[in-house]
Amino acid sequence: MPALALALAVSVFAGIPSGDAMRWQPPAIEHGFDLQEGWDDAWRRFQDRHGRPDIHGPLLQPSPELQDDELELAQFVAEHPMAYGRDWANSSRGARLFVHSDDEFTFLNRVRLKERVPMGSAAAFGMRFDRYELRPYHSSLVRLDFVFPDIAGTGAFVEIRPVARFEKPDLDLDVAVGWARPELGRAALRVYFMDPFNNASDALAKNRSTPQEVRTLQRNPSVGLSGELELSRLRNVRAQAYFGGLFPSHASMSFDDEDRVPYEREQSAILGGGWVEARVPTGTDAATLAFGGTVLGQRTAEVRTQFGDLRGAGAFLGQTRERELKARVYGISELGAGTRGHTLLEAALAYRRTRLPEHESRYGSIRDDRSWLGMARATWMPTRVFGLELTYLAVDRRVTDGDGILAPFLTDTNHRLVTRFAFAFGPYVYATFGTGWDIDRDANVYDQSGMTLTARW
Repeated sequence: MPALALALAVSVFAGIPSGDAMRWQPPAIEHGFDLQEGWDDAWRRFQDRHGRPDIHGPLLQPSPELQDDELELAQFVAEHPMAYGRDWANSSRGARLFVHSDDEFTFLNRVRLKERVPMGSAAAFGMRFDRYELRPYHSSLVRLDFVFPDIAGTGAFVEIRPVARFEKPDLDLDVAVGWARPELGRAALRVYFMDPFNNASDALAKNRSTPQEVRTLQRNPSVGLSGELELSRLRNVRAQAYFGGLFPSHASMSFDDEDRVPYEREQSAILGGGWVEARVPTGTDAATLAFGGTVLGQRTAEVRTQFGDLRGAGAFLGQTRERELKARVYGISELGAGTRGHTLLEAALAYRRTRLPEHESRYGSIRDDRSWLGMARATWMPTRVFGLELTYLAVDRRVTDGDGILAPFLTDTNHRLVTRFAFAFGPYVYATFGTGWDIDRDANVYDQSGMTLTARW
């Protein structure tokens, strides 16, 4: 890894052969937010059942019993600046990561890597890696992209994206058809095939008499559908709309342990979201101003019935419903854009509500809770390379329906001040690192240091 990093640095700063000039000359950074990554993250969570606490359980599993009252605060601090969201979503290659202290022994961390190369004259091949490690969620996915862009100059495109995994039954695939023109917008219809090789692995194991502690037998294909629409035709306004869901998927669950009761399981989900951002004309290129908002909602259901009943009319054994709504309004401004000594300003107000009517844990139940989070950040770059970042955050979390010791534990208001150094190396690398200050404490206020890094090539 050090040798690879050294080679990358030498290639960037010492010059690249002209044959690869486009790769090492990324376009200028386009400031703005974007919901595409958030939408893709929702589907990645559905795809990676091994990333959830219970791999055979419901689709979301926010698991409040694995959280603390400051988890949302830590996640928001750890994330990259909102102003660089759109640039990342539109790029076909690059890397992003954050590493953020969670407690005395663990780091929250996320790594995103993507690359794309031509594959003949009419296609491209890409790879994408996403790792996300939080208390309730640990996921690592590698995706292969076979893309046919701008077919015959019409703007039409086709994408085929299998997800490569160690666990054969958890392999996934999605296929998309769509149309795109940068100056007009983009529309796509995507079909997700969840665990299409599950039954093949099961049949092979059964033929070889291989024992299975948990046997999952799909009774119908597990299929999801996603519609994606982006509009960029309106002057100074961009918008995105998303809708989709998982059709009811039926599976028979049985166990090698005779003390565990087998059952039939049906899972389904509906999700949708939207984003709009408006740029305010300032009359000068040295100052930019944009306001926007996002919303993303998910509803999932899991119903369990008596084992052996394939019509869903057997004895009802239980259900798990999950509802989550996230919304955000924000503003982004850059002062002195393109000059030495420019300043980036960001402000956001975020809302989340999670409802888990059937939630139970050893610490109590959280059936309904919500949070409000406010953030203000200023990044001042007195030189082209070095700068300072100052962020203030406050989160108010309230459990409105819960019992046991968990509800009062998660209900609290917390404030955080974050100071970081910022480094920018042209359009290639942007990094910040520093520490947080828990201003609710009278002592030991130093709390949760971390870093972010973005690489473009």
